[in-house]
Amino acid sequence: MKNKLLKSICLALVILTMTSSQMISCSDNSDSDSGNDTSSSSVTENNTVQSNSSESDESAETSALSKVPVNDYGGYEFKVIVTNQDSRHVDFVAEELNGETLNDLVYERNMAIEEMYNIKITAVGEDFGAINNMITQNVAAGDNTYDLYVSNATAYSNASAGHLLPFNSISSINLSAPYWDQAAYRDMSIGGNIYMMTGDITPTGLLTSECLLFNKHLFDESGIEYPYQDALDGTWTFDKFKEISSGLTRDLNGDGEINVNDDMYSLTCWSDYAYALYSGAGGRMVSKDENDIPYLDWNLEKQANIYQKIYDVVIGNNAHYSTVDHELSFSVFNDGRAYFCGITFQKIEMFLRDMEDDFGVLPLPKYDESQETYVTDVSGAGSMVVLPVTTKDIDMTGNIVDALAAASYDMITPDLINVIASTKNVRDAESSEITKMIIRNRMFDISHMYYLPGDGFVEALLKEDSTDVASYMEKNRKLATKTLESLVEKFIENNQ
Repeated sequence: MKNKLLKSICLALVILTMTSSQMISCSDNSDSDSGNDTSSSSVTENNTVQSNSSESDESAETSALSKVPVNDYGGYEFKVIVTNQDSRHVDFVAEELNGETLNDLVYERNMAIEEMYNIKITAVGEDFGAINNMITQNVAAGDNTYDLYVSNATAYSNASAGHLLPFNSISSINLSAPYWDQAAYRDMSIGGNIYMMTGDITPTGLLTSECLLFNKHLFDESGIEYPYQDALDGTWTFDKFKEISSGLTRDLNGDGEINVNDDMYSLTCWSDYAYALYSGAGGRMVSKDENDIPYLDWNLEKQANIYQKIYDVVIGNNAHYSTVDHELSFSVFNDGRAYFCGITFQKIEMFLRDMEDDFGVLPLPKYDESQETYVTDVSGAGSMVVLPVTTKDIDMTGNIVDALAAASYDMITPDLINVIASTKNVRDAESSEITKMIIRNRMFDISHMYYLPGDGFVEALLKEDSTDVASYMEKNRKLATKTLESLVEKFIENNQ
């Protein structure tokens, strides 16, 4: 009873503060549209996102929610259906406080929005395929079962079929706000329209960001300096990664062989991490023209150069690169038998919960020091928010969705490091700062998000222990070009 009363008092104070800020800022709404918020990400000339966030930017002093209009919706039941893939339903499904960090943060956010907008949020989890099919059926029937649908990149089939609203057409959603991922808008739009969005509204979506972990105990034992300073200075590159990881794979049991069940590895990762390394080094398969129309951008020389650096780290340094057993690729690190581990933040909680050794967080390495920023790959499995064209009250839905995103930015994202740290102590200041750097410098390559032929070239060549990039890419060029052109035609034709 005491805890419940304290919670209610705290929530009331939060709402009062936000509402007061809203009233004060009503006469100065231009701030939210000018792009002057220092916590936002800006698109640079070379198509990377430069993060300008600082520790204070994600505090209550610059409350994002205070800039979102507040309306009374008379007790409306706001229904959400969210993919349950890898437990991502927790982005919205939080029925009570249970001591789990992310669950409790989502619960408090939902309560705050319910109180501010006089609504009741109900949420259920479902397979993303079922969600996509539901949208197709709802549109065909002119119906709308839920107010908000959360799928993943596979929802692009609904977008290309003309089933989804372009987010940029919804006036009650402020897409320029820092709680919407500006890189997703930049990278996945077609002809100026964006049909799937992500950002702080789906915390697990942020947690699908790829990163690199290192085992502090093994580094200490081997007298290797933590690469934190390089990461923070912007000098964490493939060459340094290769140098550190060289010679670390070794036979522990003396049987003369390197075996995944017994021995030590420089790096362990699952197969799709190969594309993450490619993206991190500035690799990109698709670019846009002046009309925001995607086209195949295969620079074979650049692709080959990036691939060679990946090959040297993975094959050259005898890493454990698993294409067979997903969980095994992480259990090697969990058991303290790998210096580095390629992983997404969300999988830390899934696979490293029992790890005894402390570990630190690093961004994906740059190609070289001339690369302007770190780039974080996001796979097609990351959460995507979509709204069907059958949405009944677009202004209301947009207002509530925008408020949920802003509230997540204020109330959940600042504690993401604690969500990650719930498995093991990674609460050092460097990992916290680098985590923010990683989630604010993401990229969404259309070829990767929309599954174009040739997209998996790094994974395929590593599996074959091959360096023949040119032959592989040329073999897929014709089909990839045709697939992309057909996709763009469908987007434009069905979304007039």
